[in-house]
Amino acid sequence: MNTKLTARLGLLLICTAVGPLLGAPTASADRTVTVNTGAGNINVRSGPSTGSQLLSTIPNGTRVAISCHVRGEVYRGGPYGRPTDIWNQLAGGGYVTDGMLETGSNDPVVPTCGGPPAPAPTSGRSMGQTRTTNPGFAGYCTRGAYAKWFEASGHRFYPALSGNARNWANSARAAGWTVVDDAQPRSIVVFQPGVHGAHRADGHVAWVDSVSQRPDGRYITLTEMNGSAGFNRWSSRTIKDIPGMAYILLP
Repeated sequence: MNTKLTARLGLLLICTAVGPLLGAPTASADRTVTVNTGAGNINVRSGPSTGSQLLSTIPNGTRVAISCHVRGEVYRGGPYGRPTDIWNQLAGGGYVTDGMLETGSNDPVVPTCGGPPAPAPTSGRSMGQTRTTNPGFAGYCTRGAYAKWFEASGHRFYPALSGNARNWANSARAAGWTVVDDAQPRSIVVFQPGVHGAHRADGHVAWVDSVSQRPDGRYITLTEMNGSAGFNRWSSRTIKDIPGMAYILLP
């Protein structure tokens, strides 16, 4: 993880309120990096998630050797303030989040490895609070996401959500809906501000039509309103699932 982040300007999507293929690493791939937790120790896990077995801890400031990386649970803590799904395998075994390592980059610095795959997609889809009308303002992304959900539900209900697009994941959790970080079809994807061109204040939402796995990660094909086609217009695109995206699942 790098402390210096480069802002990337792209398509501005305006909203308003209402695993991977793995290969074995080689010994020469090891890279020495520094643990940077901000305070305290870093946890070494048996797999690429905070729910995996705790194997040991390593003090802040320790130099450690990492051999390879996998994509796993999105980690949102650490001193850098940037979510990451990169988990590095230590040369001696076990996984640590890239969010607490000073590697000099926000991207992987070691090859993909043959360790455990990323956590399997969540199968449970809870039923949350609903509403009978679409409260999104006409022409905006929230209106479109509600409409696609309603259509996929068999024209039965809308989810009872509130706030700007960026707030929808938290709103959905509070309303009883299942929200996950791993990309899944039949869901609303919530983009945090700036992610894939989302509005830098309000974020963005869209409907996920399908999910596919490629050698470099998971991709989603989505349908959105007020996206690349402009205000009050529908459009579709295929993009990579990256940190800063969450998914509200339709049962």
